[in-house]
Amino acid sequence: MTPLLLLLVLGAAPQPSSAPTAEQRGLALELVQLVQPEPSYRAGLERMTEQMLPSMQAQAQASGKPLPADFKKRFTAALLEVVPYQEVMGWSASLYAERFTAPELRELIAFYRTPLGQKISLILPELMGEVGKKTAALMPERLPAALRRQGLIPGQQPSPPAEQPLKKM
Repeated sequence: MTPLLLLLVLGAAPQPSSAPTAEQRGLALELVQLVQPEPSYRAGLERMTEQMLPSMQAQAQASGKPLPADFKKRFTAALLEVVPYQEVMGWSASLYAERFTAPELRELIAFYRTPLGQKISLILPELMGEVGKKTAALMPERLPAALRRQGLIPGQQPSPPAEQPLKKM
């Protein structure tokens, strides 16, 4: 699980009442590096680039200036420059240290060292990418009607949401 996703999922976790200790910060850094090793982080940026590429190619074609052949590689390098691994790990570790006690961090580290923990840290970014693709595909279809119901499209009044059955993806 990516550090950010884990924080979102566990966002309601009680926060320790005092500032994180040096031990918590150290354990948190160890945890985030286990949860998202650098190769996994780079792969996530590459997947993000891959998802954004069709839109960027369409914009480039519309402007009459096609993307360079090595665009994907250079764009990923730019992302790594903007959000370098070590910096993101530091941010993530700070957030974990603020939200988890040292014993909780040790438990999380123990889990991510197990075969299942290692598997989830490798697979979860891919799974979340798939969820993101499905969500992005549904937005254009569902968002306009929801915005109308909420009165967020000018000239429309809020109305109760329509009952929609859950659809299998």
